[in-house]
Amino acid sequence: MQSINPSGGRNRRRKAITEPSLRAEARPKVVRRERGAKEGAAPAVPTGAVPAGAEARIAELEERVRGQQAVLDNIADAVVVADRHGKLSYFNNTAEVILGLGVTDESPEGWSARYGIYCADRVTVFPSSRLPLARALQGEIVLGEEMFVRHMKTPEGTWISASARPIRREDGTLDGAVVVFRDIGDRKCWEQEIQRQLELEKERNETLERMRDTIRELSTPILEVWHDVLVMPLIGVVDSQRSAEMTEALLDEVARKQCRFVIIDITGVELVDSSTADRLIKLVGAVELLGARCMLTGIRPTVAQTLTSLGIDLGPRLTFRNLRQGLEACLRLERGEPAARARGEGAAAAPGVSRGPGRGGGRAHEGQERASAPAISTISSSASVSSRQ
Repeated sequence: MQSINPSGGRNRRRKAITEPSLRAEARPKVVRRERGAKEGAAPAVPTGAVPAGAEARIAELEERVRGQQAVLDNIADAVVVADRHGKLSYFNNTAEVILGLGVTDESPEGWSARYGIYCADRVTVFPSSRLPLARALQGEIVLGEEMFVRHMKTPEGTWISASARPIRREDGTLDGAVVVFRDIGDRKCWEQEIQRQLELEKERNETLERMRDTIRELSTPILEVWHDVLVMPLIGVVDSQRSAEMTEALLDEVARKQCRFVIIDITGVELVDSSTADRLIKLVGAVELLGARCMLTGIRPTVAQTLTSLGIDLGPRLTFRNLRQGLEACLRLERGEPAARARGEGAAAAPGVSRGPGRGGGRAHEGQERASAPAISTISSSASVSSRQ
């Protein structure tokens, strides 16, 4: 006689009831058309089911997101995105390379210290509140902010230029911010090199200017060869700028030393045109207005022919063949001899015509010349040495 297990019977019945119900639930539900439904009406959709075509639309959107993600990950510029709460949500590959880190949980107050962002002096940590991304989270647009980045992966550091904008929804509410930056280390190196070249060029220009001043002073020296006698030898071309400079220098020297005679020696001037002759005439006139006698020496034959062909008249001014004759004339004038006699004897040598002493004064004149010969030789020697220097 078999024993009866009441609980076992109940278990068998529960199992027999449960398994068919699970199999029934596993079978796809068939939506039956209700009686009286019209032909061609859309079948009823069970609750929780995906509408027809939605899966394809979702797949299309996911593909588009993956494409945009690939673009952001492969562009040359770095892109960092933060949500409206200041939490970093996205770093592309370039951003991770430049900053040495990706997305972290760091708050905006610690971004500069965490990612190694410094000011232009490369020492001071950049204020986190002034970072372009932090300013964009406040609704500000930032363009071209330059910063220095240095961390363990790039101990030498590099320069970046960052621009940031806020991200807004269609209704205008702030939804976050995005910053785009790029490595401008090469550009900064070029800028520093250009700055260095400009400084070197400035130093060279200053050196050249000092050399020009020195050459200008040497090209128009003013020599005191005798008591109350100044000599200014000219070499090269006398242009308007040089004429103004030597006129100013000569007039200052005449006024300072209160000299009586000035000799302008133009032996070193190979070309004299109408403008040069006009400048020389004005220079002589300016000197004589200060009370000094001014004379020209060293006029070359070619210069004399040029002045004659141009019809330039030097007027009553004293002219002599060379510096020695000019010094002799100054000594005669200093001794009180008439200016006409000094001019006549000096000017007689200029065109090549020799004129002797006046009647009855030949021997006295010869004695005076012999007496003044040593002094004239000394003056001529010193003037020649100075001109060579």
